[in-house]
Amino acid sequence: MGESIFFNKKQYFWVREALETAETLAEDYFRVDLEDYERFPYDLQTLANLRVLEKTQRALAQVCKYEYYKRESFSKLKGREFYRICLQDDRILDMVQTESPSLLRPLLLYVIAHELIHVIRFSLDPKKFHLQLQEKRMEESDVHQTTYELLKYLKDPQVGFLLELYRPWREEGGLGSKGPALDNICRRA
Repeated sequence: MGESIFFNKKQYFWVREALETAETLAEDYFRVDLEDYERFPYDLQTLANLRVLEKTQRALAQVCKYEYYKRESFSKLKGREFYRICLQDDRILDMVQTESPSLLRPLLLYVIAHELIHVIRFSLDPKKFHLQLQEKRMEESDVHQTTYELLKYLKDPQVGFLLELYRPWREEGGLGSKGPALDNICRRA
């Protein structure tokens, strides 16, 4: 019988745990309150709950942006933005199965922290969501660097191992000469 392409209950618990840790670290780093839903409207979904356009084969996760309008009065609409962190269970599970199943928890933390940093940066500066290719590369490099800054003090050797694997993505404008072993075909965490 083949492996599931969706996180199981235990793995889903690890997703929630990684999100809580990433939120705490990001709040401290950026000095923001992520519970302020007006400033930071986002959620996180796993593959089982993703819409077709939220799925990708190019990354372990991605952030999707939604815009909606709320009527403030009869003649006035107010635009709002909402971000969704879309975890690609199948890609993540395939990646750790190929390398080392014990890396799942630290990889979830890295990926979720990385995408949460994007959400914060997009919320603070919405123009960052729509960048040209070279600017996107620099944004990715900056986000990988910030992810490193968030996670480097954790006393987990596997997190340290992942931080080292992702070094090429935070150097050289996000396009080191070779990508990390866990992400050799992905352009984003």
